[in-house]
Amino acid sequence: MKVSIKNILLGSLLLIGCGQKNTSEATASEIMETSSASVSNSDGGCLLSYQDKYDQLLPLENIQKHFTTDWKSTKKTYILNKNPKYRNHDTYTYSWPSERTRTMEIAGRKLTVPIDNRVGLTWVGDDLYKMSKKKSDLENFQSFYRTPTKEELERAFEEADKRVGKQKDVSKDQKNAAMGLAKGMAAQAKFEQVSGIGDAASWKPNDNELVVLVGGLTFQVIADVSSDATTNLELAKKLALEVLKKCN
Repeated sequence: MKVSIKNILLGSLLLIGCGQKNTSEATASEIMETSSASVSNSDGGCLLSYQDKYDQLLPLENIQKHFTTDWKSTKKTYILNKNPKYRNHDTYTYSWPSERTRTMEIAGRKLTVPIDNRVGLTWVGDDLYKMSKKKSDLENFQSFYRTPTKEELERAFEEADKRVGKQKDVSKDQKNAAMGLAKGMAAQAKFEQVSGIGDAASWKPNDNELVVLVGGLTFQVIADVSSDATTNLELAKKLALEVLKKCN
């Protein structure tokens, strides 16, 4: 199929979940490409200047100010997209093994997977929040990065079901598997508003990532080092402030 079932479901969930009344057939990836193309220096040129230098935006010495571990035993990973158009998809992390695990439910099955400790950055530049189509960046951000209501999710699944039904060569098993995946993703879509960081900030407790809005652009701090949510959030806030200092 030209458009994957997963993208159709994800696009439906994102569009309806953020309160947009009129949805289109655009996939999440198509929306991302359009949004990224509209970014200008007036929206936050400093962040854009670090799009291929995440490790300079949040260098290890700045992380070490706020967290202590045996850094020599950590693994640095920098996933750099070959296509500069998708530079905002890059991820930069330091990771090391932990004793923690996470139970996930996918397509009705519960899976327990190990979790590595991780600290770093991802999604520096632009992201999907502008698809909310509100009047301002702040309104878009606050509308997108919030926990959807039960009613919104139900409408999203109904719309996703209609879209999948229009696709040719989609078997019942494929449809059920895709819907199960979407419901699993929706269950993880929880956010907590955080004050005092950037123009606005939202914490993703299931991912231990802090999304920060600044000058029309965003960055996401990864702080997944503990089973205690407060410890992770407090570290993320400190690291976010280190990033913001770079662009003062």
